[in-house]
Amino acid sequence: MAVDEAILDRYAGEAAPSQPTLRLYSWAPATLSLGARQKATGDGAWLRENGVGLVRRPTGGSAVLHEHERTFAVVGSLRRDPFPGGVLDTYRRIAAALLHALGTLGIDASEAPDGGSAGSAAAVACFGRPSIHEITIAGRKAIGSAQMRRRGAFLQHGSILLRADAARLGRALGTSVDPRHLTGLHDREGREIAREELDRALVAGFAAELSARLVPGDLTGEEHERATRLRCWKYDSASWTLDGRIGERELAWGPV
Repeated sequence: MAVDEAILDRYAGEAAPSQPTLRLYSWAPATLSLGARQKATGDGAWLRENGVGLVRRPTGGSAVLHEHERTFAVVGSLRRDPFPGGVLDTYRRIAAALLHALGTLGIDASEAPDGGSAGSAAAVACFGRPSIHEITIAGRKAIGSAQMRRRGAFLQHGSILLRADAARLGRALGTSVDPRHLTGLHDREGREIAREELDRALVAGFAAELSARLVPGDLTGEEHERATRLRCWKYDSASWTLDGRIGERELAWGPV
């Protein structure tokens, strides 16, 4: 989370990169992430007993169990190609890239109908219901997304569910999750999709839909330093994780 926010800050600065960044990753150990403005939720005892971590994202939306899934982060500048439009247009363009990727894997997916605002935080679980421009397969949510914006830049997180386990998600949240609302790529295909195969499809999908050439990259020295400081004063903070705020102790680190 600290790395993604550090990249966002670079795009929100005066020397913003001309092209967006796509980051793909998984989580170890499995982790429950809360939306930035979401009330703290989850069964703490169950999380500890099962070795599941707990973090709060900088983006909005609702809780996601990062276990049998692939996470993506897209960071870029708003009102500039390849994202010249506003918030919903950004969601739409990213959704088109995701659909392109799934299509290359032979998966018949579609965008959720306009039944709610993008990145809605109404549900406790992100996969409790789809919002506009999120991705569904046979009417069930398979990819959830949430976004934040800062000084003309945006960060959009997304979770691509590989295998759905509504019961385990419900245990992590301390509530019930209807299994009819979510599905994973493995569940629909009846086969395991290798991480490398999925990543290749995602890179190809974003490259095609954004008319961009994606090349591997590393964090800059400034991004690495910023991420380290963000982790220390924000993402390792119980005040942020549990309450969504930064306490006086963390503010003592000073501006970053």
